[in-house]
Amino acid sequence: MKSTRIPNEMETRAAEALGSLLHSVSSIKTRDIKFQPASRKTDILADIDVFGRNHKLVCSVADGEPNVKKALEKLRTSADRKKGDATPVLITSHASPQTRALCEQNRVGFLDLDGNARLVVDEVFIGKRSVRSDPASHGIHSRMSA
Repeated sequence: MKSTRIPNEMETRAAEALGSLLHSVSSIKTRDIKFQPASRKTDILADIDVFGRNHKLVCSVADGEPNVKKALEKLRTSADRKKGDATPVLITSHASPQTRALCEQNRVGFLDLDGNARLVVDEVFIGKRSVRSDPASHGIHSRMSA
């Protein structure tokens, strides 16, 4: 019997951010984004279509720096067990430069709730960076390439 779980607020926000990012890229069609059962190592599984080919995004949600290394290890293990059509993705509230570097070294995509992302799926590269230009104005400028 599969155990079910109710996603927490961070996981819900993570799934919404992932859906929004994927929706912004015309070559990616989102089929399904679902929360994994409690028995799974990862939190979110996204089934997508990239240029007519099926692909999966295996996502782990880490709220805070201390959980990042643990989440990265779970992602690598989980994605390695799946076929070659799975891309591991770390979703966090804030991805520090160290977290971004760890993700790149481990060939794990990342997305944070600040608006930053780096994801490579087949021939598609998504790079999105959100920078606060003036802390007093709280203006956010985004650059995205797909």
